[in-house]
Amino acid sequence: MAIGAYLQVAPIGTGFAFFIEHFYAAMTVAAIFGILVLPWFLLSKRRRKSAFAWLLLCLATVPASLAGTILSEKIRHQAFEQLAIRSKPLVEAVTAYTEDHHGSPPETLEALVPEYLEAIPKTGMMAYSKYHYTTGEDMRRWDDNPWMLNVYCFNGGFDRFMYYPLQNYPERGESGWYEPIADWAYYHE
Repeated sequence: MAIGAYLQVAPIGTGFAFFIEHFYAAMTVAAIFGILVLPWFLLSKRRRKSAFAWLLLCLATVPASLAGTILSEKIRHQAFEQLAIRSKPLVEAVTAYTEDHHGSPPETLEALVPEYLEAIPKTGMMAYSKYHYTTGEDMRRWDDNPWMLNVYCFNGGFDRFMYYPLQNYPERGESGWYEPIADWAYYHE
């Protein structure tokens, strides 16, 4: 599981790693099922040896999977903390533009080039490489923020890593919850 999390947030990773994590989750479910069923096969002399080997494998899989899940979450959290740091120049550019234009944020990120940024940066995560910028009429539903940055993070749901300039992230969303990470929030759907 940890390798899947790393591949999602690495500079050379891939969104396909999401399926690796689900493969391991399916293996864990199968192992739990095996732990419940295989003891019955121990009663059969003919199947006892192979049932015992499979039971040992299942008993090893469950704690390894739990450890992988914990490590996976730490890897993702640390990667998004680093993304918040890497994103500061972009946030500062939008803020400076807004101040220079009497409180009006740019219509697009491209409006920041070349005066505020040399180029629109990438996130540094291959699976989630683009920033998505929202302003204008679309912002009414986003807690009165004048603009917002999003990094869409397909992770079983339609998660996103988001920046509100007012920092007024709600605790819960329509179908998920917000996890504060630095001055951003990760929305788990």
